[in-house]
Amino acid sequence: MSNYFAAIFGAGIAGTAIALELQKHGKKVLLIDPHVSEESPGAPAALVNPATGRHARMSWEAEACMKALRETVEVVQKDHNGELLISDTGVIRPAISEKLAVNFRESLEKYEWPDGWIRWMDEKEVSDLNPNIAPNYGALFLDCGFTVFVDRYLNALRKHLRLNGAACRYEAARYESVPDGNAYRITLESGETATADHVIAAAGEQTPFFNHWQYLPLHRVKGQIVRYEADRDLNWDHAVSAMGYTLRRGKRDLVVGSTYEHKFEDLSVTERAAEQIHGKLAKMLPGIAEKVTIKGQLAGVRVTTPNKLPVIGRHEEHPNLCIYTAMGSKGLLFSSHVARFLAEHLVNGSPIPDELDTKRFDG
Repeated sequence: MSNYFAAIFGAGIAGTAIALELQKHGKKVLLIDPHVSEESPGAPAALVNPATGRHARMSWEAEACMKALRETVEVVQKDHNGELLISDTGVIRPAISEKLAVNFRESLEKYEWPDGWIRWMDEKEVSDLNPNIAPNYGALFLDCGFTVFVDRYLNALRKHLRLNGAACRYEAARYESVPDGNAYRITLESGETATADHVIAAAGEQTPFFNHWQYLPLHRVKGQIVRYEADRDLNWDHAVSAMGYTLRRGKRDLVVGSTYEHKFEDLSVTERAAEQIHGKLAKMLPGIAEKVTIKGQLAGVRVTTPNKLPVIGRHEEHPNLCIYTAMGSKGLLFSSHVARFLAEHLVNGSPIPDELDTKRFDG
């Protein structure tokens, strides 16, 4: 194998995003991940929603993040001759308490939302749109929000990277510095070797275990989702977000999440989590909750930081060791925009925003 500008450990949301951005700069990348392929199972769906939490806060650099992600989806969809990678049908955030209604209405005035992104719906409009939604005091509707079919999207993106010149190796590997130089030797499980000018740790929930990065204050949070099948076809396509979320995939399928488990021993799915998630479904769509059966349950881990923003940049002692992690619950939303900052930094020396840089943890 030859020399690469970057060897990227991890081919999930972060790894594929930075690989794509470096490819755009004409750089050779080696993408490594022993846990995935171009036909991997994975999360069935995830929500892209820039109005987050109980106060519908506008997420960090929301407009740039949404624009970058949509551009990536469009590029990958053109090369993907199969099913759609997203459902561009919006997100409704019903105010199921008076306090939420106050918070949501304040959000409309507090933030400078781009035209056409978000609007208020009264109770009748909510009922007309989806009579299954719980009693409410109105709702926010985010026309800009959408659902990503994560397994399809990531598999298609990995294929896109390969077809456009990336070396994609779905096997274990290790890296070590080359004596008397700044490059790194990559040794694959197969025995093949390569060199890379940069090594980027972007291995999702495994990133905190990379020896060079254990000094960062990274926190792992387990999350579980449940996939349900209804007893009849469901007549809406939009996502619902209220004390949880429900996403559509298929005529009868609902993906419902999620738990936030700060203390956990392993990634096993649990009955307790299934009960919690069913409770969320009952609060959002009470008429549907008793008419579904569990089709599957998945567990994963989000990595977060104290300021809830990703970490990108260079190691404090080894500048050609880099990282892209801590996507939290907004991984897809952040992915492409944040990757562009890292790519511009590595290729052109552009500064990394202080709130994202590894240097924010120095000292």
